[in-house]
Amino acid sequence: MFFGSQDFFVLLSIAFGAAVVQGTLGFAFGMVAMALAALVIDVRTASILVSPLAFVNVSTTLWSVRRSIRWKLVLPVVGGTLVGIPFGLAILLGGNLILIRFLVSALLVYVGVTSLIGFKVRRHALPGWVAAVAGLGVGVIGGATNIGGPPLVAYASRQPWDAETFKATLLTTFFVSSGTKSALLIANGAIDARMLACIAGLVPAIIAGSLIGVHLFNRINKERFKRIISWTLLVLAVLVQV
Repeated sequence: MFFGSQDFFVLLSIAFGAAVVQGTLGFAFGMVAMALAALVIDVRTASILVSPLAFVNVSTTLWSVRRSIRWKLVLPVVGGTLVGIPFGLAILLGGNLILIRFLVSALLVYVGVTSLIGFKVRRHALPGWVAAVAGLGVGVIGGATNIGGPPLVAYASRQPWDAETFKATLLTTFFVSSGTKSALLIANGAIDARMLACIAGLVPAIIAGSLIGVHLFNRINKERFKRIISWTLLVLAVLVQV
């Protein structure tokens, strides 16, 4: 897969912006990167490209909350994720572009609307099987589209966790899912030498954006920031279909 210089610089800007969002909120790299990248390249190529970029981003931001990882909470989610990834990859590599594009838009609309409405939910500890089901959703949806965040965010937002535990749980799950998906894509030959070269060129922007996002984590109004991102995702959901 070859990208022209203009496309590469657009992808560089996309990677940087998505990394800032993820570093700040703990999620949404895949949503922002997929929505924007699909405007430049076809949606299947975008899903393949974004996966290793997400792994770089999560690897950078996870370090900042490593002391907040609670393995008892994380492992059921990760287990479900590992089961779901092969099914998601089957959709990505064998499905048609229209289906993948529809899934991307539907997920962007779901995340944007639910975030703007701001559902109030009762926070209480949920059983382990709910975590495993959420992880399964992450694996299937993330494997196909890189937008595996919605089921995990829906689960984690109902837990009585502080912000650091919430972010650490999401990032640990995304670390496993993006790393596993990337390894399977390479093993299947879906990521060739040219795409690897493109990914390597985008890494500095990912790291810089991630570090800026981590810096902003405790310094900005997250609710206002989330509303801006939500409206942006709704607009992008329409543009992906054009």
